[in-house]
Amino acid sequence: MSIKRKYVDSHWLIFAFEGAIALLFGWFALFTNLRETDALVSIVGSALLGLGIIELFNLLRRAHLNETWGFTLVSALIEIGVAFALLFTADQELVWHLALIAGYTVVRGLFEILIGLKAVDDLTDKFIWIITGICGTVMGFVILNSGNETVSENALTFIKFFGAYMTLYGLANLIYGVHNHDQANDLKAERSAAAKRGAKKLAAVAKAPAKKVVKKPAAKKPATKKTTTKKTTAKKTTRRK
Repeated sequence: MSIKRKYVDSHWLIFAFEGAIALLFGWFALFTNLRETDALVSIVGSALLGLGIIELFNLLRRAHLNETWGFTLVSALIEIGVAFALLFTADQELVWHLALIAGYTVVRGLFEILIGLKAVDDLTDKFIWIITGICGTVMGFVILNSGNETVSENALTFIKFFGAYMTLYGLANLIYGVHNHDQANDLKAERSAAAKRGAKKLAAVAKAPAKKVVKKPAAKKPATKKTTTKKTTAKKTTRRK
């Protein structure tokens, strides 16, 4: 039977690697001087493919540890599917590519909002996930509702919007990964300290000399007087006549 551990309880390096990839792409998209939209779309697909591969590693690890992996599988399929669609459909129009990126941004943002509301207990982590998810959802809807002409004319701007979202997403993953690592270390330290205290108590009990049980003298029963019946010979009293 699978152990019901949440997605946010995955190994902290998963969040760190995903955060690093998203952050690097976000900075590149925001500050690059590249103007070829086809090349930028291919770079977006490569970044999403990297995120999907990391999710696959997370899936294999969780399955090996007999943990629940449904959300990880869905996330990996979405990211790899969108990545392949961007990388291997170069003949499609740019509007279609941007609509695909916007749809991914909306879905990913909704996932992050659900993670913040349902899966995270720490208030700081909850705030980070929810804010990132709201930003992604809003940016995705802005691109989807802009119309074909507007999207075609402002393709570079919309890719920069996506880069800004990926920057936020990368920062959220890095912060959560570091926080998750610190919490894991604190938990290990608490368990180790509790185990040491328990071992000391057991050692103290084992070394303590056994107390000699002093038996109280049994109470003497009151001597019962034996009634000795002396046999007396019946004397016939002779009446004096």
